[in-house]
Amino acid sequence: MTGSPSPMATRRRLLLGLSMSWLAAVNCRAPFVATGALLPLVMVSLHLSQVAASLLTALPLLVLAVLSIPGALLGDRIGPYAVLFGTQLVIAAGGALRGWAHGPTLFLMGVGILGAGIGLAQPALVQAAKRMATGRETLATTVYSNGLVLGGLLGSALSAPVLLPLVGGSWRDVFFLWSGLGVLAAAGWAVLVASKAFRGPPVPARPVHWRRGSWSMPGLAPLTVVFCAESAVFYGLVTWLPDYDVAHGATVAAAAVPVSALSLGSVAGVLLTPVLARWLSGFRGALLATGVADLAAQLGFLLAPAAGTAWAALAGAATAVALTLGMAAPAVFTTPERTGRVSGVLLAWGYGIGMVGPLGIGWLRQLTGAFTGGFWLLASLAGLWALAALFFPRVAATGT
Repeated sequence: MTGSPSPMATRRRLLLGLSMSWLAAVNCRAPFVATGALLPLVMVSLHLSQVAASLLTALPLLVLAVLSIPGALLGDRIGPYAVLFGTQLVIAAGGALRGWAHGPTLFLMGVGILGAGIGLAQPALVQAAKRMATGRETLATTVYSNGLVLGGLLGSALSAPVLLPLVGGSWRDVFFLWSGLGVLAAAGWAVLVASKAFRGPPVPARPVHWRRGSWSMPGLAPLTVVFCAESAVFYGLVTWLPDYDVAHGATVAAAAVPVSALSLGSVAGVLLTPVLARWLSGFRGALLATGVADLAAQLGFLLAPAAGTAWAALAGAATAVALTLGMAAPAVFTTPERTGRVSGVLLAWGYGIGMVGPLGIGWLRQLTGAFTGGFWLLASLAGLWALAALFFPRVAATGT
């Protein structure tokens, strides 16, 4: 007769599972953000217009939106651990295809496949947090949110200043290097999927109907508005900040500084999220405060552009707090059967509307020849974010 696992064994499994969730989250963000970091070189090499270049971020966001709910359903069907294994390989394949591309069509196919892997993986991360850390969902969410934002930092800080010189200035080889991260993450998840000790609770035999389960969380509608605005702001800045600085005379390597500050601010935001939630009486207060902070950052870009690095760090912190709370909410406020469905809805809307950021900035820049209109767009979204936070119910605000 097999006894219950010892507390030490349980802690080891939790640590291993959280470590692999963190690595998968890094892989969901770093290769994606690397596109923006290398965008000035890609635009020249592939002869892309500003609107076409914005599709390099907008297309993956569209794919993420379309596949978020199917990803949640797939996690219910075969389990989130198996989904995370397969999606890491898909991310690696899509990332590598960008390096092989010698024209816009194949490059867009690569970023589309990359987005498909990320879109299927992110609901599985939420489901895995619920399954491996029941009762400690906020801890698990903080860990993989840290992976997401640190992946953004690595993608922006390493791609142009470090990896590009390392491979002789070939942006294609940088994308190949990032694909290796996906292979490594897939290998780790393969070990966990094969481990009997890590199978965890069974997948529900009769999952709740997705329409009834998807909107069962209190405050999901205003939280979705916040998540949409946060995504549009973050991906708009990630895509266009490097080109903004290059257009103002910076080198490609120097242009990585503000977007790296964005990611550094994101790392700080994730770490501060539990503290802010306690100080500001839960989710509602933290979401409102970060909406106001992001509005200040966007106005700062417009009114005091010389301090752009500081505004980028503030925007990064604000968007990271909103991201962490948004990803934590389905795990905290719903049952295991509904966690995937609710997170799928949140991600689908968030990433779908998130395309407004990179597409809007690219279109307004091509129309006007300047970035001013784009920053006014982001400021408007930040204001909507703060307004929506006021409607998050107080009854759910303490579930941190």
